[in-house]
Amino acid sequence: MTSQLKFSVLLTCILICFVSNAQEQTVFLRGNVKVEHNDVDGIHVQNTTTQKATITDAYGYFSIPVRLNDTLVFSAIQLQEKKFTITQTLLATKSIVVLMQEAENALDEVVVMPYNLSGDLSKDANNLKQDVVTSVSLGLPNAFMKKRTHEELQLEEADRGVMFIVTPIGFIINTHKLLNRISGRTAMLEKAVVNYDNDALIDELISYYPDDVLERDLKIPASDVHKFRYYCETDATFKTLMEEKDLLKIWNFLDDKSVTFLENNEVE
Repeated sequence: MTSQLKFSVLLTCILICFVSNAQEQTVFLRGNVKVEHNDVDGIHVQNTTTQKATITDAYGYFSIPVRLNDTLVFSAIQLQEKKFTITQTLLATKSIVVLMQEAENALDEVVVMPYNLSGDLSKDANNLKQDVVTSVSLGLPNAFMKKRTHEELQLEEADRGVMFIVTPIGFIINTHKLLNRISGRTAMLEKAVVNYDNDALIDELISYYPDDVLERDLKIPASDVHKFRYYCETDATFKTLMEEKDLLKIWNFLDDKSVTFLENNEVE
C-alpha cells in the first residue's frame, strides 16, 4: 500500500469519526414556550426519540437533552400539540422559542368537594374519598413525569455524557465531566439534590398537616413539632408515602410515629 493510499484511508477514517460523533452529539436545548391568554406552567416537553421528557416552569422555560434529528413533542390538555425535528441549526444555537395555540375543545370545570367531615382529622381521615382528579387519572401525557428541580438540572449538566469515547484513532476524554468530578462539584450538586428533595417533602407535609393539627390531634408539643417532622423523615417509608400522596396512609403513619416519638422523648 502506497503512502498516498494510506493517507487517504486515514483521512477517510477521521472524517467518518467526526461525522459519527457529530450525529451522536448531545446538547442541552434551552427553550421558552409562549401561549397567548393561557398558562405556560407545566407544559410537557418530550423527546420521543430518546424517551426523555421535562416540564416547563412558571415562565414557560425548559431544558432537555437532544441530538440531531430527534423529535420534540410539546403538549398540554388545553393546547394544540406541536412537534419539532432537531436540526443542525438548533444544535448550534442550543435555544428555541415555541409558540403554541389554545385547543378548540376544553374540559368542563371539575369541582371536588368532600362531604360528611366533622373537623376532627383523627375521625375524618377514614371518610376521605380517594378518587382524586389528577393528571394520572385524566391520562395526561407524561403524567408520571416528575418536574425536575434547578438542582437536578445543574447536576445533569455538570455530569452529562460518557467519560470516554473510543474512536478508530484513539479516545476522547469528556473533560467537562472529569473536571467536575475532580473538583468535587458533582458530589456537591448530588448532595444539594438530596437536601432539596428532603426539604420539599417536609414542606409538602406541612401543607397537608400544619402545626396546629399535629398539636391538637397528635398531642405533639408546639416546641417539638419541628423535631417530630424530621423524626418522621428518618423513617425509610416516609419518602414513599409522601410520593404516593395518599392522605389516609400519611395520617396513619403520623399517628403511629407520634406514639413512639412521645414515648422516646418522655412527653406527657
